[in-house]
Amino acid sequence: MMKCFSFLSLFLFSISLFAQTSFEGTLNVFYTNDKSTTILCEVKIKGSDVYLKQNENGNLKYDRFVINLQSRDLFTISAHDRKVIIKYNLDSLLNYYDRNNLKEGFALNPGFSFKISDKAKTDGGISMAKYTGETDLRKATIWVGECAAPINSLIPFLKLLGNWNEADGSFKNQILETEVSSKVSKKESKVKVTITSEPVAKEMFILPKTYLLKDFSKLMNDERNNQNLKTIIQTFAEF
Repeated sequence: MMKCFSFLSLFLFSISLFAQTSFEGTLNVFYTNDKSTTILCEVKIKGSDVYLKQNENGNLKYDRFVINLQSRDLFTISAHDRKVIIKYNLDSLLNYYDRNNLKEGFALNPGFSFKISDKAKTDGGISMAKYTGETDLRKATIWVGECAAPINSLIPFLKLLGNWNEADGSFKNQILETEVSSKVSKKESKVKVTITSEPVAKEMFILPKTYLLKDFSKLMNDERNNQNLKTIIQTFAEF
């Protein structure tokens, strides 16, 4: 009986994992900040492999980024004149930035408590429900819909890139639109995600072989007690 239960648990976990990594296609993430500047990030996904490139108003240090959602490896690929790839553990990097306040406004837990409203709409063939929430300083509205694209798991990194606002939360379905306004300044920021299911070439995720590869996932582990680690990460990452 116990063996049967263990097999069933493993089978259900495998189905869940497959469902989370079975999307293939393109996301366009449009983030308009409180200065009315829109930052466009193109995201290509094939299973657990993710390619991100800021095509408009992005970080000029980087050409693109590659993530594996299963191994949690993040590769930052520099602009062509530098020819450097830095490998991070995605979760370690995000937690380090959050814990040490290395980026103004970046926080893994923005503190919103969202409640579902009675509003709903359909966009791009996806039915979405409206949620609202607030903190002491901000009000937020998000639209959540059911889709296979793993948007929620990418939001923390998009926030680190400056390609998402403070609106975030734990939802079964995916966050497709957000709007955040300051209670003090009344400034607003918005995010909209468009989704296209289409074939994605595996070559999109291949790292340039002529670039110098530096393993910062190992460095962050080996030098975790080094007082200069914060300066090292800030200097090399520049998010």
